[in-house]
Amino acid sequence: MGINPQNGSSKMKKINIFSLESIFLFLFLVAFPFGQIIRLSFDFAGTNVPLQPLDIVVGLGAIYSIFFQKSKSKIFEYLRFFLSIAAFSFAVSIVTFGNEALYGAFYLIRLFSYLLFLNYVWNFVKKSESGRRLLFDSLLAVSTISAVFGWVQFVLIPDLKPFFVYDWDMHLFRLAGTFLDPTFLGIIIVFGLILSIYRYTQDGNKKYLVITAFLLISLAFTYSRASYLAFLAGVSAIVILKKKYRKILLWGVGLLIIAMLLPTARNRSIELTRTFSISSRLNNYAEAYSLFKRFPIFGVGYNNMCVARNKYVGVESYASHACSGSDSSLLLILATTGIIGFMIFLGSV
Repeated sequence: MGINPQNGSSKMKKINIFSLESIFLFLFLVAFPFGQIIRLSFDFAGTNVPLQPLDIVVGLGAIYSIFFQKSKSKIFEYLRFFLSIAAFSFAVSIVTFGNEALYGAFYLIRLFSYLLFLNYVWNFVKKSESGRRLLFDSLLAVSTISAVFGWVQFVLIPDLKPFFVYDWDMHLFRLAGTFLDPTFLGIIIVFGLILSIYRYTQDGNKKYLVITAFLLISLAFTYSRASYLAFLAGVSAIVILKKKYRKILLWGVGLLIIAMLLPTARNRSIELTRTFSISSRLNNYAEAYSLFKRFPIFGVGYNNMCVARNKYVGVESYASHACSGSDSSLLLILATTGIIGFMIFLGSV
């Protein structure tokens, strides 16, 4: 999208965030940090289907984009072929799963909606430098607020075992925030860290040092190794692009030092050398791959992972937050759209 937060000579104009061209974007940003706190659901053919306020906001933004925004981003143009094969794979899956496949239709609608919403955001960003700067600052604020909510959860509800009955994973003494997922919160924090470090390299404002330090400590307390690696990859990218090695590498070293000093209190879930999560992830990969082997051409249909799991792998609750997904996005695409969809997706990106 070419977001450049610098103060340049490009035209700066006042942004009306309440106009239809931007209100759905900022409603999304306001609602996002609340994560799973606000979670709705409705019954469809005897199955509980989750619905979040974010889905409603994204759906409205997508509808606006369809009817009022003729300009389409290159990303949307590239991915529209993948959308076509995703829809086709779903249609084919009805032959196998019958009415059960209708549950997966909600995920297909969500996929279309989010890609159209991406186009909605692109139309907002391309209009002015002030819009790009506002979005940049808003995304950083969302990441920071999410981290603050993480600390509130860490202090008030350090043990998430009570949420296990609602099909959430059990976490102890980890920042999980309103998302109830340390890794997801960690990635959100990493995103904010990259934005903050980038902004500091641009204008040298010391407030971004404070934000970066806060987010770095917050990231460490997620105990999420995947998030740590994502941060180090992001820092490496900034080093290569900005060529400011010393200042930026200090943050990477800082994270490593904090991670090594973190307390573990003999708690297996926060030990950085833990292996049970790796075993669980490998089993998840194996499940997705086994479904692909059964339906190698067009997959089980986007997104009938939960239906297929219950039929071919083993009974799993539709209420489970992992039932319709995979720990590997690429395996999810492979299992749901087959080799045809997978190749089209790779060609699109």
